[in-house]
Amino acid sequence: MADEYIPGGIPADEDVLRSTASEFTEAMGDVSNTRVQIQEITNLTLIRLEVNPGSKAAARMQKVLGVELPQYAGQVTGDKQAMQILYGTRQIVACLWTDIDTFLVVTQVDDVKLGRALNAALGSEEGLVLDVSANRSVIELSGPEAYEVLAQTVTFETVPDFFDVGMAWRCWVGEAEMLLWRVDAEQYLMIPRNSATAPVIISMFDAITDVNEG
Repeated sequence: MADEYIPGGIPADEDVLRSTASEFTEAMGDVSNTRVQIQEITNLTLIRLEVNPGSKAAARMQKVLGVELPQYAGQVTGDKQAMQILYGTRQIVACLWTDIDTFLVVTQVDDVKLGRALNAALGSEEGLVLDVSANRSVIELSGPEAYEVLAQTVTFETVPDFFDVGMAWRCWVGEAEMLLWRVDAEQYLMIPRNSATAPVIISMFDAITDVNEG
């Protein structure tokens, strides 16, 4: 009898394989303390949108999302601090600017329903709606020393003039690219591809150890 499949083509009884970060769950718990904590955030829907923000398709997508698309690098629209997404209603979305005409939707809205609605909104116009939930990890770094850990590990192609709460910037940890979203004064969400997750986490472990010993 064939395996039962869930959206994304992953067998239901092998869902754990979707998360590279889950392999580090115990180690993340061991390294966390009152100064800095690191953990994976699961069960989020992540959808990559590629669309001209001035197009009719973008206008229709904004109606589906209930928020406007970001207009510039660093901007997050909707639930900018992810407070509702993480702790409140599942019907809220945040939309992050990732590149020109490229955005990342983060939510707990059902991935299949939202994906279908966005594809319908795109229609025959040029663009892309792609569920990347199974190809990304979301890792929370928080605590009074979270900034110091990031300062030791993260680089930007162009260092932003400011990084306020509610902003997200594309950055690198070594050669691993990720989005870094500041959701509170001492709380960040890191969103790397699965292939980059292990090196990102290991780099964070090294920096956390340095901070703890400093």
